[in-house]
Amino acid sequence: MKAAVIRTKGTVNIETVPALPALDDYQCRCRNLYASACTGTDRKIVNNKLPWGSKFPAILGHEVVGEIIEVGDMVANYVVGDIVMRPVYVYPGEQVNGLNAEFGGFSEYGVITDKAAVEVAGLSDKYNSYAQFQMTIPRTWRDRPEAVLLITMKETFSWINALGPLYGKRVAVIGAGTVGMFYLKFAAMMCAKEVVAVARSGAGAERALACGADAFVELGKGETPKGTFDLVIDAAGVMNKINDFTPWVASGGTYAVYGVSDSMAATINAFGSGINFAFHSPAEADQLVHDTCVSLVDKGIIDLKQFHSSVMSFDELPEGFRKIDTKEEFKPIFKF
Repeated sequence: MKAAVIRTKGTVNIETVPALPALDDYQCRCRNLYASACTGTDRKIVNNKLPWGSKFPAILGHEVVGEIIEVGDMVANYVVGDIVMRPVYVYPGEQVNGLNAEFGGFSEYGVITDKAAVEVAGLSDKYNSYAQFQMTIPRTWRDRPEAVLLITMKETFSWINALGPLYGKRVAVIGAGTVGMFYLKFAAMMCAKEVVAVARSGAGAERALACGADAFVELGKGETPKGTFDLVIDAAGVMNKINDFTPWVASGGTYAVYGVSDSMAATINAFGSGINFAFHSPAEADQLVHDTCVSLVDKGIIDLKQFHSSVMSFDELPEGFRKIDTKEEFKPIFKF
């Protein structure tokens, strides 16, 4: 089968890899349908720029949707034909056929684990905790490549909701990629008084405004926003520039860090200034979050097509990453 493999820093290629091992009784085999690049995290993984480091050779990718084609004997909560998120060739922290997992999902076939059945059997300590993310989505989404973007949607939806009501507040979002776009959309939906998009270049200005931004600030032109904000969201991973942005936060306001930077170490000059800092993880495995996001899409409130650039073949994944680097693409989807 084919998979996206990183063998050396800076390069990801499509390779033929050995077949998956036989299924465990609590696992399902999936034929993967779509994948998408998490343009910030995946690029940092490929270039070994995450604080905890990458482990090569590895299979990349966590934004994957597949269709179940085989189920193990003890599987109770999935059936053949179910559409599921985040199948993997190799689970994070494990190794299969000499390949590590940098999330481990970009392969033609993958596995999921019936977490609920494992828990009933009292075997949770024998299975990878990553299985909590392997949830079903509507079968009617099978032929919708944008379905894979539900993963990013759930992460951002759960994260921004944990920051509390935004009604009447001024919100700035640093970053105009897909993550930033979702934060702009949700802030507007949550009735923020004003939503301002901030980015180094103007490449994402049109899509940011289409997602609900009231204004766009292009840092590369020396622009700065007017006034201060009740909430500033780092959606781009700019921890090394945190002291450039904390002056934008009003007293009593919050600077919230979502994006992962090359280094998460920073000396923050704003302590004692009345600013709050938020560092928390998304809750995309929460069933209520999952069901709510699916409903928002099914009701047409969120159009996932708005949050990606083009659809390419899986064989074109290396070219897609090159186009991300050159800003020709902001969020390609790869079809298996």
